[in-house]
Amino acid sequence: MTKSIPVPRPGVRDESLVRPDWTSQAARSKGALWLDRNENIDPALAEVTTGVLRALDGHALYTYPDLGALYAKLARSLGTGGADQHVLAAGSDGAIRATFEAFVSPGDVVIHTAPTFAMYSVYARMYAADARPAEYLASDDGPYLDAEALIGAIASSSPRLVCLPNPDSPTGTVVDAETRRRIVSAAGRAGAVMLIDEAYFPFHPETAAAWVLDHPHLIVTRSFGKAWGLAGCRVGLAVAHPDMARILHKVRPMYEIGALSANVLENMLDHADAVAASVARINEGKDWFVGEMRALGYKVLPGHGNFMHVAFGADGPGVHAALADRVLYRRDFPNSVLAGYSRFSMAPKDIMEEVAGLIRAAA
Repeated sequence: MTKSIPVPRPGVRDESLVRPDWTSQAARSKGALWLDRNENIDPALAEVTTGVLRALDGHALYTYPDLGALYAKLARSLGTGGADQHVLAAGSDGAIRATFEAFVSPGDVVIHTAPTFAMYSVYARMYAADARPAEYLASDDGPYLDAEALIGAIASSSPRLVCLPNPDSPTGTVVDAETRRRIVSAAGRAGAVMLIDEAYFPFHPETAAAWVLDHPHLIVTRSFGKAWGLAGCRVGLAVAHPDMARILHKVRPMYEIGALSANVLENMLDHADAVAASVARINEGKDWFVGEMRALGYKVLPGHGNFMHVAFGADGPGVHAALADRVLYRRDFPNSVLAGYSRFSMAPKDIMEEVAGLIRAAA
């Protein structure tokens, strides 16, 4: 009997590929406001989602999923193309991984922004790719992406995959539609797959989903864990040209998502108006909170997702002490473009008033 572990494939044996300890993750305090992971904690939307959950019967638990009806309903409800243009996945993360699995081989060049969603870097190493980060630059107005440098890098490096979250996280930045089209076209000329991650849609309502028919190399990913309030269901979506979608379906698991998640999503599609109302309430709370922080003299980066950044400056120690155990948020960032800023997920105005009250008392 062997006493050694077989050698994994090259990307996985990369010593720099280290994941957080999954056995020691501390539970979040239920007595605190959870504004740390960009979830939708809107109580009014939670009433809708829990109502949908309570209405389900046992079939959602003891059966394997039949997803044909859900694909058809997605096509009718979202306006993102036909059923054959969609690929369900375990969060937008799952759709991103499927893109890597379908197209990226060892040594392939992958361009992704930095800082960005952590899994782009992880997947690049898992699949032994040559990652070429397009670094955000610092400015008085916050991080910005040099789009011309990115387009030049695409032309000069012949990448296999180009990844552009829009809005990006943690920066909260977006690329305007005209520039995005130029980046998509540059990727097409280079023979690359272009992935635009729209996890924060419709907090930022611009979308490239309609472009996929004209740009068959383009994949647009979405999440139902942000605006739709279904982070616990782990449901995401890729939208692509039918030929591209067929490729992504080749690498999907036996079942893209579980029957419970599928039933919840299928019923939530009937409540798109409640989702839109929730987005409006959260955007209202965000606008109010941004104004309040600026009135206190703090520098704010409002961003384009359901989160924003604020720099407390010399008041930082007192503010952080006042928020400790009361509000969960991202206190600081290791990268220079967000140095000195704290990130808060946004919520309706009454919740943000509570947070602002704690900050105001400590200022």
